[in-house]
Amino acid sequence: MTRQWVLKVAASCMVVLSGICALAQGPAMTAAIPFDFQIGSRSYGAGEYGFTRRHEGVMIMSNKGHINQAIILVGHALSPKSKDRGPEVRFQCYDRQCFLSQIWIPGPNGGLELLRSPLEDELAGKKPGKYLALLPKLKEQ
Repeated sequence: MTRQWVLKVAASCMVVLSGICALAQGPAMTAAIPFDFQIGSRSYGAGEYGFTRRHEGVMIMSNKGHINQAIILVGHALSPKSKDRGPEVRFQCYDRQCFLSQIWIPGPNGGLELLRSPLEDELAGKKPGKYLALLPKLKEQ
């Protein structure tokens, strides 16, 4: 084994371990979402979801039975109007079809507004939607 090969393997292990540690921290907040919803063009079922701030985005984790899913969302950063703004998960709903639209995780980074999908744009053109906000539970530190 050459020294260069050993250094490459060690660097790869560090990257993998840092990713595992980031996921092991768990969600900064959790929300029980009582209805099916969409993020972009994908549909998600009702259930408990965890939200964690990651760099310029938010990681969403679901745990349905033994299946864990994690997706990273990116959008427009939102600044809170008040420093005391609490946690919130907002949906834009058109009849019975809801789209995740904003996530507010307390802290210095404020909130995140997701980009609208073509389907949401189409529905919004037909009739105005209504905001539905859920108040998630913060993770105990």
